[in-house]
Amino acid sequence: MLYRVKKDPWFFAVLVLPAALVVGFLILYPVLNGIYLSFTDASPLRQGAHKFVGFENYTYLFEDEVYYASIFNTSYIVFVSSALAVIMGFLIALLLHFGVKRFAPLFRALVFQVWVVPWICITILWGWMFNKEYGLVNYLMTASGITESNMDILFHETGAQWVMIAGFTWRSIPFLMVIALAGLQSISTEIIEASELDGARFLNRIGHIIIPMIRNVLMVALLLDSVRFFQEMTLPLLLTQGGPINATMVLSLFTYQLAFENWDFALASAAGTIWLLFLISIAWLVLRYGIRKEHV
Repeated sequence: MLYRVKKDPWFFAVLVLPAALVVGFLILYPVLNGIYLSFTDASPLRQGAHKFVGFENYTYLFEDEVYYASIFNTSYIVFVSSALAVIMGFLIALLLHFGVKRFAPLFRALVFQVWVVPWICITILWGWMFNKEYGLVNYLMTASGITESNMDILFHETGAQWVMIAGFTWRSIPFLMVIALAGLQSISTEIIEASELDGARFLNRIGHIIIPMIRNVLMVALLLDSVRFFQEMTLPLLLTQGGPINATMVLSLFTYQLAFENWDFALASAAGTIWLLFLISIAWLVLRYGIRKEHV
């Protein structure tokens, strides 16, 4: 017996209702409640009902230099990390797809092990590697003669930012490698063989055939990776606490401090609302101008 939506709307409504309730309770309600709180003075430190304050929270944020620094730092760290992760993940996928044949599954499994490492473990590892006194990075730099003495990289603005970028990039390479590898495996072997018969070199095949054919896959992967990095705060929270001089203060950490250190839920909700609109704008730009319609 076949069912149709127009003839049996209640039957399909019952099927969709459980999922709709879960989505509404876990996603829609928190988002709408956060937007509502951003127009109030909500705080557990205040007694009584929330008062409507209009755009006061947004006005305060737009006058806060730390908030602007968090937006810039987040955009810079996330963009560089995502771009590097996509490039390196794509290069490793190329190596596994065209170069390594015999042990490709083993190498793929070994690289993907990085993906299952928790962020807290990465933070501990990065803190040890870049430690001024006994860190591996300082040891290699002084042993090779690059520097004469140990550097406190985590207390240098640019150095701390690049430590964040290195951590984000390293953690995300396996995920993007798997996506790029799936895209490469979707390309017909006939196209590759035809280009070889026409005399196209490997680099030309990559630039004119492979990348255009999996461009949409890479752009979607870049978008997913960027959104995930926007939400991550374990590394800057535990490693630098947003320092030095707010150099690693990102939006997630800034919002967390407003909500759970200053106990200003209203201001944190306003920051989160702007953050949400920012992510929606980025997603729209990527999907509007980064995706080629002819390959969808």
